[in-house]
Amino acid sequence: MWPNFSQLRWQDAADIILVAIIIYQVLLFLKGTQAIQVLAGMFLLFLVYLGAKRLELFTLEWLLDGVVKSFLLIVIILFQADIRRVLSRMGRRALATADSSEPLIVEEICDAVESLATQRIGALIILERQIGLSNYLEGAVKLDALVTKELLVSLFWPHSPTHDGAVIIQGDRVVAAGCLLPLSPSTDLDPSLGTRHRAAVGITEHSDALALVVSETFGQISLARSGKLLRNLSRLQLRQTLKDIVEPSTNKKGTWIERLGRLFWAP
Repeated sequence: MWPNFSQLRWQDAADIILVAIIIYQVLLFLKGTQAIQVLAGMFLLFLVYLGAKRLELFTLEWLLDGVVKSFLLIVIILFQADIRRVLSRMGRRALATADSSEPLIVEEICDAVESLATQRIGALIILERQIGLSNYLEGAVKLDALVTKELLVSLFWPHSPTHDGAVIIQGDRVVAAGCLLPLSPSTDLDPSLGTRHRAAVGITEHSDALALVVSETFGQISLARSGKLLRNLSRLQLRQTLKDIVEPSTNKKGTWIERLGRLFWAP
């Protein structure tokens, strides 16, 4: 028998849509992370529990009964840091206004990049935008710190454990350092460019992120976007480019519908 859709209330439709959005966001967050492996293991335990119950294996059923009943609590304990980070990001997106902290963050990043370039310290800074970069956080040094010039410079200081990896910034927070990124296979890049520049172009080929590179050899500043590399930028050029891309215009405070959209649809 097909269900009678004429009896479907608008509340039922809204309920289905909200649940679908939540499931979609959870899958986006878990994609490519170790969390999906943990959940797969727990799902396997649940299947074993159902099998034990069906076959009347009472001892095994008793052992797994506590795990199954405490599933939600176990998930919260295992992923408490990830849950806190996601909720924090959702809150920032929902409350974002024209008076948000992007201008200050751009200044801090430009100051850090200029300092690193002056000292010829290599660096790779990734600014996450709409497409999430959770896949590249595995194996990195997890952080949750406000973006400052001093923090960025210290993360790339020579002999630092995070010197050779990339730093990923989400909003106004540094979320990870020492990240490994995919290298661009493009043959159009200058053969003299090193791993940092190829990684910068590579991540922008896989996402809409912005990648800032400081050359350790020449002290030059480059910006990668959409698989293209702008080289040898001055601080003023970098600042203006970032402001044009990152900062919201003064009339984009957003209605409650737009804020709701940012809350649910931004990965």
